[in-house]
Amino acid sequence: MDDRWTPVLAELRERFAADTDVVEVEAYLSSQGYSRRQIGEILSLLYSDTVPTPAWGGTNSALEPSLRVQGPHERGRFSTDAWGHLIALHRAGSLSLIDFEQLVERALIHVDGRITLSDVRAIAEDLGVDDGAMGRERPLIH
Repeated sequence: MDDRWTPVLAELRERFAADTDVVEVEAYLSSQGYSRRQIGEILSLLYSDTVPTPAWGGTNSALEPSLRVQGPHERGRFSTDAWGHLIALHRAGSLSLIDFEQLVERALIHVDGRITLSDVRAIAEDLGVDDGAMGRERPLIH
């Protein structure tokens, strides 16, 4: 860890509760005159020890590729149900890891403010992702 951020991190930990929305912390740092690059670095350090690695479960989880941990900028933008829907799509096999990343990036770029479940569904539909097959083996075609 870079020692220059130690006092800033200590101040943030005193000022904000652990469950404070990252957008609020980002706004505070911006008001203090930090650049976007510096804010990203600070937030990464601040949340690095509190971000759990997603447990992908299952008996063959060692064979499955791991998914990167949601970054601070994503935690502040995605609603819980929107992020959960993305994970469910991936786990159901409707969304490959590459498509998952593409969908996340599109949502971050094209949606202003909080990204909701309806936003994720609309973008997934634009990408041609079939979330109707979730929970079933394959859709029946007659």
